[in-house]
Order: sequence, then C-alpha cells, then structure tokens
Amino acid sequence: MASVPGETVRVLSVPESGDARTFGREWPNAEFDVTVEPNVASAVERLGREPVDCVLAGYDLPDGDGIELLGEVRDRRPGTPFVLATASGSERIASEAIASGVTDYVTLDASGGSEELRDRTRRAAARGRRRAAEEARERDRRRLETLIGNLPGFVYRCRNAPEWPMEFVRGESEPITGYTTAELASDAVVWGEDVIHPDDRERAWEVVQAAIDADEEFEITYRIRTRDDELRWMWERGCLVESTVEGTAVLEGFITDVTERKEYEAELERRNKELESFASVVSHDLQNPLSVARGRVELARERCDDPNLDHVASAHERMSDRIDQLLTLARNGERVTDVEPVDLADAVDRCWSGTATEDASLDVEADLTVEADRDRLVQLLENLVRNAVDHGGGDVRVRVGELGSTPGFFVADDGPGIPEDVRDRAFEAGFTTASDGTGFGLRIVSRIAEAHGWSVEAVEGADGARIEVRTEPTP
Repeated sequence: MASVPGETVRVLSVPESGDARTFGREWPNAEFDVTVEPNVASAVERLGREPVDCVLAGYDLPDGDGIELLGEVRDRRPGTPFVLATASGSERIASEAIASGVTDYVTLDASGGSEELRDRTRRAAARGRRRAAEEARERDRRRLETLIGNLPGFVYRCRNAPEWPMEFVRGESEPITGYTTAELASDAVVWGEDVIHPDDRERAWEVVQAAIDADEEFEITYRIRTRDDELRWMWERGCLVESTVEGTAVLEGFITDVTERKEYEAELERRNKELESFASVVSHDLQNPLSVARGRVELARERCDDPNLDHVASAHERMSDRIDQLLTLARNGERVTDVEPVDLADAVDRCWSGTATEDASLDVEADLTVEADRDRLVQLLENLVRNAVDHGGGDVRVRVGELGSTPGFFVADDGPGIPEDVRDRAFEAGFTTASDGTGFGLRIVSRIAEAHGWSVEAVEGADGARIEVRTEPTP
C-alpha cells in the first residue's frame, strides 16, 4: 500500500545486533526520513523528543530486546506503529510481540528482505495514520456532541425554502418546541409550516433572504407554536453554506428559547410607561402649586425683608430639583436602541462644562470609545460628577479612567467615600447618606446604564468613592 503522495514517512530504526542489514538506511529520502539509533536507551530518548510515524526494530539489541523497546513505545506513544523484524525469531517471540501490541512481525532471512521490510513499514505507518485520523475525528465528534448537548437550544441544517424543511437537528429541541430532533428532521413536522407562527413567517423569510443577498449571517427573533399550542419566542442565528440539496441552497444555524427575556422586556416597558405617566402627573400636580408658592415668596420680599423668606425659597428650589429628577428617573428607563461611537473624554468634557463643580478638579485618564446614546451618557456622567461634588465638597478631586480587566470606565473621587455596608443600596431610589440629598442621582445613573444594557457598581476606592460602569452587554 502506497503512502500518501507528498508525505514523508518518519521512521525510527533500531537495527538488530550483529545484523549487516541496513534497517532502512538506504530507503529513498523522498519517501522516508529514517533516524537510526543503536540501542533501546537512545531510541527511547529520541522518541521522547520527537514523534515518528513508525518504529522499526530488531529483537536482539545491545542493551535489551525488541519486546522491551515495544513496551517503552507503548508506554510513551501508544499509537505509534511498531514493526519487529528479526532473523532469530521463534513462535515464542512472535506470540510475545503480538501480546505486547506489535503492529507487524517480520522474520528476516539470509537473502536480505529489504524491499519487503520497506513495504511492511510503509503499510504499518499508513495504518497508524489512518487510525490517528479516525481517533481525531471521533474525538471531534464527541466534543461536538458534548458542546451541542450543553447548548440552551439546538442546531440545525435545513434547505433554504419557505417551509425550511430540516435535514439535521441536534440538541434540546423537545423542551423548547415539544418536538423531538427526529421529528423536526423528518417530513412529519415542517418548521416553516407547522412551527413558526403564521404572522411571523413572511417577515422571517424576508430577513433571512436579505442577509443571504448581502452575504451575511442572519439573526432574527420570531414566535412559534409548540406541540401543545403554546406561544413561545425563538432567537435564531445562522448562515448560508456552500453545499446544496437538489439545487436548493442549505442553511445551518442555532435556535434558542428567549420567551422569558421577551416577557421581561414587555413587562419592563409596561412598567416604564406607567412610571413615566405617574411621574408626569405628579410633576404637573406639584409644579403648579410650587409656582404659586414661588410667586408668593417674591411678593412677600417686596413688602418686607425677612431672612426666613430665603429659607423658603431654598426649599422651593430643592422641591423643584426633586421633581426634575423624578421625571429624569422615569424617562431614563427606556431601552436605548440608537447608539453611536462616543469618545468618553469628549463626553466628560461636555459633562464638566455643564455641571456646577465649584472648585473641584478633574483628571481624565481614558482613551476609550463607547457605543452609547451621547446625551444619556453625558447625563450619566453629570450625575456621577454632581454626586462627587455634593458628597466630597467643592474642592473634591474627580478622576475618570478605563477599567483594566473588562470594557468600561470608572468615576472616582477623594471625598469621604461610600461606606461598605451601604454600597449595595447606593443605587436605590431615595437612598442617600447626605442630609440634604435627594437620593435620585445614583439611581438615575443605574437606570441609564441598564437602558444601555450595562452594569454599574459602587466599589472600594483608593481615596474615596469609586463607581464602575461595565459596558459589556449584561445577559
């Protein structure tokens, strides 16, 4: 059997003691790369440094025998083919070699037998390579099965037709759809006709075809009807592959259940709308009497110079600020859908110039671009800066920098910091450690972050407070 064209067979040769045969030394270099070692010890040492396609060894060796060498090879490189060739063979040696896992056993005679030895070595190496390739394929198959089995969904292969008939399905399809993988891969259940919701079929087809025309992967969310007629949401991602079946292109992809996420998003949107409506009503009902109260204070000032009126006016301003923050809190819960690359340093500069910072100082140590709604990012930063000034004093030092271990940024100050036992509550609406604080600033920061799909956390700062905003999408 010939070796694969263009591949050199690497042979480790250990000639039999006192045998004049070359044991591969004269074989053509174009086909064989033969390394000769004189004894068991040097052969084992060589094999430890570099793999070979076949070991060719005699039985009678200077420091042992071929069976001992075979045992060493099986211990160190179990899959390496081993050809034992000897002129002093016997049934005992042959039986012992076979029991020890020899690949081939060759009895040499006085005529030489170099050509036969070369052919047997070539065949042994070819068998070893085939076995290694089969084992690698089997390992890959097991790994793929394990990977698919751990996925929260199933993979598929289907024809690119409106019915999307599936030919291959693996994974957890039954808990999601009620149909087994065998049913989905047969004519008994047609994905595009029996499973996808009728109202979503046309849209799904158009999205997939548009992605194929643009030579891109497709990603789509749609509804299905399960075997039990339950409505569920699916998220699917796939692509067109090169192969075709009966002239029809083939798609491969992954489908998972996102019903809980869609229900959560719908509930969150409902609550946000209710909160905004509530905040607008409260704002209207409070702003009108507040405007009247302000007017009365101004009239009173015209009639008398009473220092108590300044305290009343200050209270009115605090009430107005709280109303504005209540509206901001309600409106920042809406999910951000229109983002653009925003330079963080530019956003910080814009924030700083629009915020009353008294004698505070700013250090920006960030070369970071964030995918964000520009105005809402600036608003997030304004609330963090205002929080630092309110709690750290007019001369507080504010630092903005990048997070090292994960995408995102931090805003830190050298003020009194946030006590460890209340950090988990820092982003609750109405919670504050300041006597004149509103408790809305960090809650607004949290809402803006959540609207972007980010996370925010109060952590131990080097000198004072440190708020970290991680801009990786949260699950």
